[in-house]
Formats: sequence, structure tokens, C-alpha cells
Amino acid sequence: MTDIFKISKGLGNLAEETLRFYRQIGVEEVAVPSRFNTRINLRPLVPPAQRKAPGPQPDPWGAEELRRIADHVRSFDLEPTTLNLPLSRNILMGRPGRDADLEKVRKAIRIAGDVGFRVLTYNFTALRASEGYGACHNAGRGGAHLRDFDYQRIRDLPPLPDVGVHTWEEMWERLEYFLTTVIPVAERAGIRLAVHPNDPPVPEYRGVAQPLNDLQSLKRLLQVVDSPANSLFFDTGVATEWGEDAAAAIRYFGERDRIATVHFRNVCVNEPLYKYTETFIDQGECDMRACMRAFADVGYSGGIDPDHTPGITADSEESRIGWAFAIGHMIALRSAAYA
Repeated sequence: MTDIFKISKGLGNLAEETLRFYRQIGVEEVAVPSRFNTRINLRPLVPPAQRKAPGPQPDPWGAEELRRIADHVRSFDLEPTTLNLPLSRNILMGRPGRDADLEKVRKAIRIAGDVGFRVLTYNFTALRASEGYGACHNAGRGGAHLRDFDYQRIRDLPPLPDVGVHTWEEMWERLEYFLTTVIPVAERAGIRLAVHPNDPPVPEYRGVAQPLNDLQSLKRLLQVVDSPANSLFFDTGVATEWGEDAAAAIRYFGERDRIATVHFRNVCVNEPLYKYTETFIDQGECDMRACMRAFADVGYSGGIDPDHTPGITADSEESRIGWAFAIGHMIALRSAAYA
């Protein structure tokens, strides 16, 4: 099966037991860390809130380190395709030093392309609204632990001193400058840059506009530079959080070849953009079967990755029971989509 989309998984570490586990349950492609890391860590149900400005731009990754990682992963019959591309406070907040940081980004893109990676994912927000998440202990099926988001928890919070206020227009000026600066380099390197929509998708958080918080903003992004190198990290859960039909959005972007990688998850929405609960993949309001069929129909051939699994009783530190449940479900849906 070489022309169909692949079952993928983002990895936090490269330990032998991690790689063996994911290959054994059917994963084919992986997103890998940019440093050789074998430490297994606890995956929290609720991520820590971002309460300060993004960090400085890291130096471009080393080609030899990336080759070591790629060779190690391939030795477990997994294909390393994707890396996360961090962006600095200067780029996201329009501060002095932006151009120097963008040169580091361009160099990182060229190195990733030389090593053989295909996709670099990134986020574009000066402050993520993760402070609005909450734990829903024993609220899911059979007492599973869920996570919800409620904008009421954060709507009146003030701007942070080291972040300040950033308008929609300012964030879009920076985003367009970023795209016009780096997409030509990505094209030459054979790399697809894949932006994840702002998640949670509220319009604003602590005075910081979220420029990619709905369907129309993603359509606008793709018009800035019309190139397969300017693509999406599509998320079925986020599309449902918008109040949109995720399968219809897949068809729109997929028919234009603008989906580079995917997060595949489900949610129950109380109020689009502002209040929802993350669920098991087979629950929620997103028609996951229709989404899989849409990926097949548009000829998508990249990776599809589970995300945000609920907490299951006696699960491991890295939620492997939860991931195995989601991946098994995805494999079955893929088989049905191509039947």
C-alpha cells in the first residue's frame, strides 16, 4: 500500500521500547524530536499553560544528529517524515532580530530537506490559550478522564507584561512576512511547511489575537503564497471546534493539495470556538468515517496522527493504551475507506 495515507504518530522520545510499541500496533510514519532523546516522560492530561513570551530562536539543528535519528527510527521499520519547527518571540511578536531569526529558520529548512525529511510543522501565535483547559476526571465513558476547554476561564485575564497586546492586523503582517520569506526556501528544499491552526481556536487570549482560528483564516493563509510548500497541519478536532464540517474542509483543502499532515481526533462542542470537550475517537460530533473517506477520495498520501487521547485506567506514563485504541480505530477506518 504505497499510494494511500499512512498511520503516523508524533514521538516524544526515541527509546527502543517506544519505537517497537508503535510499530507493533501499526504505525508506519513518525514525527520525531530534533535531539536524540530516549527519556520516557509522563503525559499530563492538561498541558501546562503558557504564561510567558515564546523563547529565542534555537540554532539550526545539526545534520548529523538528524541523520542519526532517522537511521535509528528506520531500524525499527518506521519512516521519519516530520519535525517540529520552533519560531522565536522575535518572529511571532515582530521584535528586533526577526530577520536574523528567519535566517536561522531558512537554514534549518535546508538542513531538514538535505537529510530527507518531508514536513516541518509549526504554530503561529505569540501566546496559546491553553490556560482555558480543564480536567474532567471520571467524566468519560466508563469513568475515563477527559479534558475540556471553556473560554469563560480566561476571557477576562489581562495581557502578560512580557507579551503585551498584539492585534489581528499585527499578527497577520508577521505571518505574511514569514511565509513570503521562507516558502521559497522550502520549495527548493523539497519541504512542506505545515501550520497547525490555533488551538484552542478563540479569536483572542490575554490581548493576543489568534490569526488562524477558523476556516476562513486558513483559506486566507494559503492565498498568501500559493504553493504546496505552504500547507496545513489539518486537525479534525479543531475543524469541529470551529463548528465546521471537518470532512467538507478536508475535501476543500485536499483537492487543492494543501494538507501536509493530520491530527485525527474527536470533540463534543457546546459553543463553537469557545467551549468543548475532547473525547474518544469513536465519540464526539466529528464524523471520523466521513473524514477518512474524504482523505481517500482526494488522494491524500501523507500521515494521519492521533491526538489528545482521554485518560484510561491503569494506562502507562505515555498513555499507550489510549494511543493503541485510537490507532486501531484509525486502521479500521482506513481499511473501510479504501474498500
